[in-house]
Amino acid sequence: METSPVIVEQQEETEGSVRVPLRSLRPKMQVEGLVTAVTPAGAFVDIGSEIPGFIHISQLTPQPVLRASDVLKPGDRVTAWVKQVNRKKGLLSLTLIRPASYGWGQLRPGREFTGRVTRVEPDGLFVDIDAPVEGFVPASQIRKEGRVDPTGLFHPGDEVRVWVVSASRRERRLRLTMIPPPSVRWEDLKVGELIRGKVTRVEKFGAFVDIGAERDALIHISEFGVRNLKDPAEVLQEGQEIEARIILVDPEKKQIRLSLRGLLPVKEVEPEVPVRKTVPSRPAPPPEPVEGEEELTVMAYALKRALEEARARGRSVPPLESMSTN
Repeated sequence: METSPVIVEQQEETEGSVRVPLRSLRPKMQVEGLVTAVTPAGAFVDIGSEIPGFIHISQLTPQPVLRASDVLKPGDRVTAWVKQVNRKKGLLSLTLIRPASYGWGQLRPGREFTGRVTRVEPDGLFVDIDAPVEGFVPASQIRKEGRVDPTGLFHPGDEVRVWVVSASRRERRLRLTMIPPPSVRWEDLKVGELIRGKVTRVEKFGAFVDIGAERDALIHISEFGVRNLKDPAEVLQEGQEIEARIILVDPEKKQIRLSLRGLLPVKEVEPEVPVRKTVPSRPAPPPEPVEGEEELTVMAYALKRALEEARARGRSVPPLESMSTN
């Protein structure tokens, strides 16, 4: 916004200047005129109308002025703007301060503007959008993710996009935000309806989804519709576009809950098989000898030797298998 008076040139007043009817003048209209007189209260300017215009000392510059003669002198030709016209009283008030392009009535909440940073402080930014006053962007309204320190991120002269949060003519206060207003209103969210969004964050307990509302919606791990799911990152990744069903809308608590049950084509996660620790088994002890088994074996051996000796002598003996050892 231009803040200094514009002196076109300095020359002597000419006769027969073009007359400008008062009825054709409107507030904020730009005019050119010749300074005819300077008083302690301000300066008179001839713009070619029926009566001279008057610039009050408070309208010479945005900053306080001690003497009007420090800014203007007779013979200066200046560019001024109409401030007020009162045809009944024959008054024409001018200003050297260029009026804002947007009046208070045009600063509606949610309206978007492009402005320039004029001052950077730890608490926020001051931005000129060509309104009656500079707007202020709190540090908490710079990023959707949360409060940031604007120092080092922004510099005077940077061009930024802002949206009006509130404007008070009485307090001469204009609050702005750099966070785009939600495209989805609370009243637009209906339980049971499907809605599309983008995954912004994945945690162990669930995932957050940007659906264009004031707050990100939450999909709890229990609403993924996947049995034995231990980590939502096995199903969703940051930046993924998904469709989910609205199951909770609470404007007072600023909460939105979604569900993926029956909507996400995913495989069931196989349950982990617990690893059992194996304890080495002790070798089985040898079987206890049956009582009398050793004696029977010795007797059988002796019988076998006797039969072999009898056969060697040519005697006829029955086979060993046909003989019972009992």
